[in-house]
Amino acid sequence: MRGCGRSRGILRVASLATLLTLGALSPVRAGESNVRLHGAPGMAVRRAIEGASLRLEEPGCQQVFSDFSGAAGRPLQAALEQLGETPRSYLRGLVFFYDGSSQRRCASGGVLGGTKPGSRVVYVCALQFSEADRRGTFLTEAFIIHETLHSLGLGENPPASSEITRRVMKRCPARAAMNQRAKSAE
Repeated sequence: MRGCGRSRGILRVASLATLLTLGALSPVRAGESNVRLHGAPGMAVRRAIEGASLRLEEPGCQQVFSDFSGAAGRPLQAALEQLGETPRSYLRGLVFFYDGSSQRRCASGGVLGGTKPGSRVVYVCALQFSEADRRGTFLTEAFIIHETLHSLGLGENPPASSEITRRVMKRCPARAAMNQRAKSAE
C-alpha cells in the first residue's frame, strides 16, 4: 500500500511538471519575449530573431518553408498554415530560446545550438552564439531560421545541416544584397 501512495505522488509531480512546461510554452503575449536567456547572450538572440523576422517578411525567404518537408512528407509551409501562422509570427510567438550552455552539444565549441525536430524549444550555446553574432549577424540570423525549420518538424541527415543553412542563406540573403536588389528594381 505504501508503494502505491508513492507512485501517486510521483505521478502528481510528473503531471505538475507537464503543466508547468505547457504553460511555459504557451504563445508569447504582446510585450513578452520568447527568449529565456539573460544578459549579452539574450540580447544577441533577441537581435538575431528581429533580423530573422525582417528576412522572413520577404516572399523569397518564406519560400524556404516550402523547400523542406517534415517526417510525414508534408511541406513545412503546410504545417504553418495548419497552425494559422506565418513564418514570422511562428518564430516570434511559438518558438522559445533557452540557454543550452550546459548541454553536450555546446561543449564542442563549433555549434551555435540546436533543437529536436518538432520541438518548439531551441537551446542556444550562449558563448558561441554571442561570439558569432559579434563577428556578423548573417550567420546568427540564418541559425534562427534554420532552427525554426527544425521546430516545425524538419529532420536532419538528410538533409545535412550544411545544406539546410546553405538553402536558408540563399533564400534569405544578407541585407546588403536585399538593399542592392531593391535599388536595382527602382
